[in-house]
Amino acid sequence: MDFYDNAWETEQTAIDLVNIGRYRYAVYLSCLATELYLKSKLHLVEHEDDLETSHNAIEMLRLLAERFPNGKNLKSMVRFSRKYYNESRYPYAGDVSAYTKDFAQQFLEFTAAVREYVENDCLATVDDLADKYSKD
Repeated sequence: MDFYDNAWETEQTAIDLVNIGRYRYAVYLSCLATELYLKSKLHLVEHEDDLETSHNAIEMLRLLAERFPNGKNLKSMVRFSRKYYNESRYPYAGDVSAYTKDFAQQFLEFTAAVREYVENDCLATVDDLADKYSKD
């Protein structure tokens, strides 16, 4: 399974979790799906090899946006998702009252916006395809 397919399945699971009222976990999986969607296009930009094994979604977006500008404010969305990636997994204070249906749906919207960005703006060129499939 590649990063994109993994992201899509993770996003769909987050949607399912909202539908059954598991909002905190839906937030976590939405954040993870956002990261995976960004990773799915890293092959189109130069990056450090360890970025694909990191959780640095902010840097992933920065690199992609340098090559594929976007009209939406994805940077603030990705920063917000990065913050809640850990907070939703490990609610240290024990207070999970912030994880409401509306809050979780906001993350689903963020994830959908990132998916649309990678699907519509981060497009491989003929040169990208030649580099990927040529044998030296």
